[in-house]
Amino acid sequence: MPTPISHFAVGFAVAAWTQQDAPTRRVCVAAAVCGALPDIDVLGSALHVAQTSLFAHRALTHSLTFALMAAVTVTRVFFRGDEWGGAQGRTRIGFILALALLSHACLDALSTYSSGVEFLAPFSQERFRFAWTPLGDPHWGLGAQLAQEAALVLLPAVLVAWLGLKIRGRPVASKPAAA
Repeated sequence: MPTPISHFAVGFAVAAWTQQDAPTRRVCVAAAVCGALPDIDVLGSALHVAQTSLFAHRALTHSLTFALMAAVTVTRVFFRGDEWGGAQGRTRIGFILALALLSHACLDALSTYSSGVEFLAPFSQERFRFAWTPLGDPHWGLGAQLAQEAALVLLPAVLVAWLGLKIRGRPVASKPAAA
């Protein structure tokens, strides 16, 4: 049962390791937000959306299509200027954001407590789970599940993000270095 905090941390870790130059604060934060963004579909629960709907939890917003469209949108809105490396730099940023978005669906596919993730929505409503599902054992209580998630997702993501920044030998810059 990955929580938004874990999704956020994994997205940040993705950006800390995949930027070509010094990791920038804006890209790291955008990737972190993108890592948690697919769970916007939980709003459908309050609206009593049917589980078979494209707007149900782990449906359209957890798909490859959504990852691509959201990455393009976030990149176009938040990374417009030439200081981001022109078209090539923005393409790289879009790829980083798409990876962060896809990390969310992959983490959810590692959990046991749902019918899976619609990776191929809107083209298919088939749901998938990975063969190995170490998260969300239904026989454990909430506290044990959160501890399990912290050990398997959150703490490793924080460590990987920290190592990405530390090993690369650069602090998180607010903007990319001028070429």
